[in-house]
Amino acid sequence: MIAILIVHQLNYSSLWTRLGFSDAAISKTSNDHLFIIIMSSYTRANGRSPYYIKKAVKSILSQSYSNWELFVTGDKYENESEFRSLFTIIPSSKLYLYNLPKPGERGNLTGIQLWQSGGVSAMNNAIERAERHHNPCGTACNIYVTNLDDDDIWSPEHLSELLSIFIHFPSVVFAWTKGYFCHSGGNPYPSIIVPQDKVNNWLKSFGGNILHSSWAWNMKVFRGFRYRGQWDFPPNFKGPKTADYDLFEVIRAYVLAKNLHYYHSNRATIEHLVEMGNSCIKNGTLWQPD
Repeated sequence: MIAILIVHQLNYSSLWTRLGFSDAAISKTSNDHLFIIIMSSYTRANGRSPYYIKKAVKSILSQSYSNWELFVTGDKYENESEFRSLFTIIPSSKLYLYNLPKPGERGNLTGIQLWQSGGVSAMNNAIERAERHHNPCGTACNIYVTNLDDDDIWSPEHLSELLSIFIHFPSVVFAWTKGYFCHSGGNPYPSIIVPQDKVNNWLKSFGGNILHSSWAWNMKVFRGFRYRGQWDFPPNFKGPKTADYDLFEVIRAYVLAKNLHYYHSNRATIEHLVEMGNSCIKNGTLWQPD
């Protein structure tokens, strides 16, 4: 109970504020920090895709930190007009929209749940397009790739929290926050409280302890990193093949091998609206109520 209360207290202020800096200080230092938001989507059989996407988009527009771009790839979203209409409130200068001509994993998975690998082709397409768009950036740019699933939402301070991490700890190349999902009983996940005054503050595995939509990485460091689809694993592969779990473990191995720095924030800034196809009833809707 004590741990849960501590997490909720930490939700009210960013790392930057907790460390004694003002919002004015962060705005002076952050002009060149750009977040690339990747998102994939598809037409759900239950017709709920527009409902989820509208909430996700509103949570992006509600961010207190506004230096971001959104790269969306549809996994052959079936109604092209509907697909494009769902993002019209995003300023055109910030939006990079593309719909795959053929679906990626949908219809091509045998004995695998869609949530385990669905969207890999679309997410990789969004990352690749963002990397191409910013290829001339060189080594001087502070660009960070982050993900927002089309059925997740962010708190208004999500990007600000990540930004405060990258500014206060310039050596950090990968960071993630806590969040809420269906199986956490309404409590922030992961539940473990870690020190906030040092880097490399998470000593367990990454896979299974990072909620999708909670992470961000340095584009320069992780350029070329991609999600693996079910067909990308070698025949003798023994680990979990869930796409995000696998990617986070690949990142962890790379970070440790290269002696790089990572950081986990105790602050909960994301919410899953759906988990494995089921709505998260216990979570309510914290930041984008109906």
